Amino acid sequence: MESTLTADTQAVLLLCAELGQRGDGAVKPLGLKQYNALAVWLNDRRLRPGDLLTAQGRARLAELQTAEISAERVQPLLDRGAALAFLVERWQRGGLWVISRSDPPYPERLKKYLGQAAPPLLYGVGPQELLGRGGLAVVGSRDRSEEDGEFARRVGEQCARESVVVISGAAKGIDRDAMAGALEAGGQAVGVLPEGLASVAVSARYRSDLVDERLALVSPYEPDSRWFPYTAMGRNKILYGMSDAALVVASADESGGTWAGATEALRHGRVKVFVKASGTLAPGNRKLLRMGGLPFPGESCENVRALFGPPERDSVELLPPGGVESAAGSAEVSEPVPAPPQSQATEPRSAVPQDSSPCDAYTLVIGQVLKLLSEPQEDKWLAEKMGVRAAQMKDWLDKAVREGIVKKLKKKPIQYVAGSPTLFSESNGPGASGQ
Repeated sequence: MESTLTADTQAVLLLCAELGQRGDGAVKPLGLKQYNALAVWLNDRRLRPGDLLTAQGRARLAELQTAEISAERVQPLLDRGAALAFLVERWQRGGLWVISRSDPPYPERLKKYLGQAAPPLLYGVGPQELLGRGGLAVVGSRDRSEEDGEFARRVGEQCARESVVVISGAAKGIDRDAMAGALEAGGQAVGVLPEGLASVAVSARYRSDLVDERLALVSPYEPDSRWFPYTAMGRNKILYGMSDAALVVASADESGGTWAGATEALRHGRVKVFVKASGTLAPGNRKLLRMGGLPFPGESCENVRALFGPPERDSVELLPPGGVESAAGSAEVSEPVPAPPQSQATEPRSAVPQDSSPCDAYTLVIGQVLKLLSEPQEDKWLAEKMGVRAAQMKDWLDKAVREGIVKKLKKKPIQYVAGSPTLFSESNGPGASGQ
């Protein structure tokens, strides 16, 4: 466990984290758009986030005045040092650590995969070095068949034999099957959670593997954060972004977190997505294969590493320069994040799933839409709030309903609400969120 925070990480926490301060009197942390503007301003002056904690840096901050951010917006956030010190001490007593984008343990492949959408902070427990190892992401429904559960476990065991890290969501079902297979065979695993780690870090379920430094649990959300539909979507990006390749063992048909995460990864084409294609298949597996998923070798897979490598298809940015405020990440101040590299496509664009319309703007805005749908709302209200045509909002909502992350309420006028967390979490116990 890291006993201290770097100056940059302290500054980013002050700027971007709630620090347990909520309600009308709390200072609102910076969103992505604001943080990106501050990052550009600091870069232009060859300053780092940690410089804002010094008297000289605070004096320079008086010059800050852009369309997105001002010194008056930043100063109160930097004045929360007492709240930060209290929380950091509590987190460290629980074995938690925090890293920012400029810290060496922050995984480079995640920054390359997400570009400016990479989370500015990662909270975790366990060995930090596992985050940068890459590995095989194994995902699937929490309500899986016995066959699929055994399949996931055997894949985890094979990963252990090859010293390949299993990356998953630590949820009941396929996630835990794959992680258990790897850990019980002496391998290593990383669990990426869509909620805070405060309870999970002290759970008896993971204690021995954490102590043996064979397991790391990580989250982009503050330790006391709760599960929300949009955090599950943000977690999916991180899970795929940290891996060399991904395997979907069992997916529902056009609904649920596994389907949403896999179809998004297939659309963007920056990591190979394999799908279980042998034995009895879950309802969504065949469709994922038709959409460009690659058949996993199945029982004959004796070389997982041979599956790694860049996908042979077009690549699309998850976020444009500057991003959107609702995304779970931001630009790094000390070293600008490169745009994801464009691969040389060998498949025609038609290989990209045709039902991904309305374009990739859906990926950019759905997180903010889900925030607005914490309570039932009409599509016209949402369209006005987001500044788009009503027809465009209706297309996005229909797609979100198909993916199972939004519910359409059957009453007049028709309203929509963010989907139930039962799609992703156990009815009891922390840290359980399916794919």
